[in-house]
Amino acid sequence: MFFGEVKTESSLGRILSSSIEVYKDKKKLKISKGTIINKNLVDLFLSNNIKHLICAKLDNDEVEENTAVFMISKQIIASKKSFIKIQNPKNGRCNLVSNVDGIIVFEPNQLFSINSITQDIGIASLKPFSKVKKNQIIASIKAIPFGIKKKHLQNIINISQNCFKILPFQKKNIHLIQTTNKNTREKILEKTFEVTKERLSSCGIDQIIQKKCSHEIKSICLELNESINENADIILIFGTSAICDINDVIPQSIKEIKGKILRLGMPVEPGNLILLADVKLFKKNISIIGMPGCAKSRKENGFDWILWRKLCNLKITSEDINHMGSGGLL
Repeated sequence: MFFGEVKTESSLGRILSSSIEVYKDKKKLKISKGTIINKNLVDLFLSNNIKHLICAKLDNDEVEENTAVFMISKQIIASKKSFIKIQNPKNGRCNLVSNVDGIIVFEPNQLFSINSITQDIGIASLKPFSKVKKNQIIASIKAIPFGIKKKHLQNIINISQNCFKILPFQKKNIHLIQTTNKNTREKILEKTFEVTKERLSSCGIDQIIQKKCSHEIKSICLELNESINENADIILIFGTSAICDINDVIPQSIKEIKGKILRLGMPVEPGNLILLADVKLFKKNISIIGMPGCAKSRKENGFDWILWRKLCNLKITSEDINHMGSGGLL
């Protein structure tokens, strides 16, 4: 690629390197960066006494920036089930936008490999499993120079297929069980319910069934069994005291109804004291989440990270949770 200063009369067919303001018929015009200079523009620049221009000219083995980023974008979301749309490229940039509310899913190592092919293409994205809203930009593909070598472009295309996708939030039957004791204040219960309702509403779930019971194994078992019989998909339990041990009241209650404890604790703060469990009803797996105290807060915390994945029908393993420690809020 040629890049440098040329005489204006020699700039025909070249790429303007930066925006220039000129006057035509006493009106100010802005000629944008990246514009291909034609005969009319040459005459316009000369009439404005612009005798030299900084321009670029592509070599035969290079692809124009907007074409290149659009080709990469199409490959990155090749699947029709990606739930991502491509915005029109401009100034060597192509943004990817979510079509739905959900979470973004991709393999960081794949993105690293794409970005490692050449410094002439940079792809930036949200973090994996971030919550996204419909019409939100989730990734951006940027060409750094005005042209990309064809060999680099082909190498990127070869490894970038289906890099990004959005998992949409699914409608779920959510039950919230709050346990109480003689010192429990009704205001705390009301706040927990309202915050949980808002949290779910932001994920497209407008209804939540609330239950209250004493902080005792027998009472909790009754409410759990009732929720299971009412076809709950996810049961949230907010205890009057934090779950501190696998033999605490809430985990014991889950085991009493033949539920399976999957995980107690996560390397995310706030959110450390979370409990994950499930119980089978015929062929259906019902998720149970023992909520950490921070779930009373509207601020993003570890509970959100678990909830978002559950609402997208994404299986969560202990290994997945262990990975959450890097960048684990604080």
